[in-house]
Amino acid sequence: MSTAALLGLLAVVGVVTFLYRYAMIGLLVSRSLPGWLHALCRHIAPASFAALTAGELFVHGGEVVLALAAPKPWAALVAALVAWRTRNVLATIAVGMAALYLFKVLF
Repeated sequence: MSTAALLGLLAVVGVVTFLYRYAMIGLLVSRSLPGWLHALCRHIAPASFAALTAGELFVHGGEVVLALAAPKPWAALVAALVAWRTRNVLATIAVGMAALYLFKVLF
């Protein structure tokens, strides 16, 4: 694929993505969401993060593997416990990263 074709493709995909998202915002700007939909929207960010994280923790070589000898799942468990108890993002990141490095040394 030539550079011009690639840039054109990127521009078209960018415009389509913008129009799709703007259409959804534009259609809903004058309306209020139903209560049940508004309640579900609060869970979009945590669910997206969990999906991204689960792929990194449990998928290896295209297969789902629960490797208890790997440091990442244990560090994620420690970070989840800190997040649950403190509800502090910075503490969760700091303790999770420290746990990951500690478990890398131990395993």
